[in-house]
Amino acid sequence: MENHVGERTVNIFGKVFPRDAFICRLFYLSFFASFGSLFPLLAVYFKQLGMTAAQAGFLIGSRPIVEFLSGPFWSQFASRFRKQKLLLLFSLGSLVLFTLGIGLVQPVTPYCIVYVPEGNKTCQTMLAPAGKIIRGGALGMLKETLVGGSTRPARQRRQTQSPLVEKIIDLSSFDSEEDTVAGIAPEYITRDRVCNYNEDNYGILVSPPHSTRVYRQPAVEQAFMLLLILICLCEFFSAPALPLADAATLHSVRDNPAEFGKIRLMASVGWGFAMFIMGIALDYSDTFRNHPCPAENTTEKNYTLCFVMCVIFMLAAMGLASKFKFDDDVPAPGEVHGLVMDTREAEVSHVVAEKARARITQSEGGGGSENSLLLAMKALASMHILLFFVSVVVMGGGAGLVFSFLYWHLQDIGGSPVLFGILSVVNHASEIITYFYVFKLINKYGHVRVMYLCLAVNFFRFMALSILDNPWMVLPLQILQGACLATVWSCASSYISLVAPPHAKQHAQYALQVGYHGIGKGLGSIIGGSVISIIGTRTTFVIYGLICLATCAGSFGLNKLFKYEGIKYGAGNFEEEDMDIMAPQGVPMARDGKITDAFNATTVVNANYGAIAQEDPTQDAYDRYVSTTR
Repeated sequence: MENHVGERTVNIFGKVFPRDAFICRLFYLSFFASFGSLFPLLAVYFKQLGMTAAQAGFLIGSRPIVEFLSGPFWSQFASRFRKQKLLLLFSLGSLVLFTLGIGLVQPVTPYCIVYVPEGNKTCQTMLAPAGKIIRGGALGMLKETLVGGSTRPARQRRQTQSPLVEKIIDLSSFDSEEDTVAGIAPEYITRDRVCNYNEDNYGILVSPPHSTRVYRQPAVEQAFMLLLILICLCEFFSAPALPLADAATLHSVRDNPAEFGKIRLMASVGWGFAMFIMGIALDYSDTFRNHPCPAENTTEKNYTLCFVMCVIFMLAAMGLASKFKFDDDVPAPGEVHGLVMDTREAEVSHVVAEKARARITQSEGGGGSENSLLLAMKALASMHILLFFVSVVVMGGGAGLVFSFLYWHLQDIGGSPVLFGILSVVNHASEIITYFYVFKLINKYGHVRVMYLCLAVNFFRFMALSILDNPWMVLPLQILQGACLATVWSCASSYISLVAPPHAKQHAQYALQVGYHGIGKGLGSIIGGSVISIIGTRTTFVIYGLICLATCAGSFGLNKLFKYEGIKYGAGNFEEEDMDIMAPQGVPMARDGKITDAFNATTVVNANYGAIAQEDPTQDAYDRYVSTTR
């Protein structure tokens, strides 16, 4: 089917979509369903492998850092060779291969913990050799039968060797609530807990909570190093995938860029849907083909299904990506982040935009001989912008902390995978709803005040997380999380797009991406994990909540102290409290719209996004507004 301009279309339930844009929708649905079926659960998966919160946080936090460090390389690579589709398919294929590799890395399980029969009051638990795992599926079973000389299943042979195998237990199930600190894992085997343990004979042994396995600590450390290498390689080779997909999508909606955000909403739909399905599936995935320490009432989960579904969805995304069109006018990967931010810049009201631009540093146009990144730093070297940037990084740190350790914490206080799936649906539904109303909030209160609000909400949310004992009570907080994170990014991206002068805009937008997604989320996971491994999740949430409160109060105080620094309004600074009717962030609003007319009638061309060269257009507009209202 074709529309009136000859463009191929797709008709779904009576609604007509351009074919290229529809393929982009399906791609985001599949691509983020792949992520949602595995990556939010990686932390609890690493926890089940015997890793500490510090190790899990480093593995997860390294992903965004590597992604943005590799960004400039792939941007230059794509711009030089102009093989965008081939590079996109290569990146998606790398994601599939390395994800499979991550799923295959597991430390060997040498021991199990068994419960000693009743009557022995001096020894309740002891170590027993773990059963042999037969790898390789049906071929592995056949090889074991022919070479091993036995047709009995591994579990039957284990029962013959040790009568205690039916008494295998999860050591964490014997911990009292007083002795348990949420977030701290794994549990170290000691002679006090396991009567036949001797460090000289067995070495240092650890047992993860919610698992019957016992690992040697050196084996866990080896698995950690191998996983770190695989994750870094995975992120390096897959880094250009999303920017290239965004570039193709922007090209498909080049006549109506506002549609990009609506297409991108399919990412939230795919992520939430996949996580919900995986949550239900994981609740029934306590069956293992040949578990080394089988137990009937175990809470250990089999994450193989998550890896399989992640690969299936990513292969579907590869098939859809092969249909993308990359013409000569498709934006380069290095330009994509900025263009994506600009798609909603028009939704900011004129008054709020001028107020934001009034805070820009007075700077000359970019010089060709000077480093462009240095020019961007100089252009944005304003106290107001730096404080805003710090707030964004702090909010990004909270996003990384929640992404890595929310489910980790909830698992320790009794949360199930079904709850994780429901929380994901609530979170992404809140994000989608917020998308349609966020700029009404920004236009009413302004960028800076909205950022204050988000920091305050984060303070409340993390303080509540730290005291809740019922994991289901987190559901209302997920509504706040989805709304808060969507608001922060919309607020930050539009603010930076407004205040950055043309010669620094691209670098300023990239710096925002690195600050929020790279530094914020990456360090939030790494530092948060290191702190959790020492003091637990509850205290860590309290500390982060206080950081948000301090950032909010500090930004408010310093913005008041340095208010309108270097910018004149009339004879001096005006106070917000003196105005009868206020527009966002204190710009005076006239009842008859004369202030808007004054800005629109400014004769000085605002070619530098509000930066003042010879005359101050804001000052001129304000003077004419005052003269017309006397």
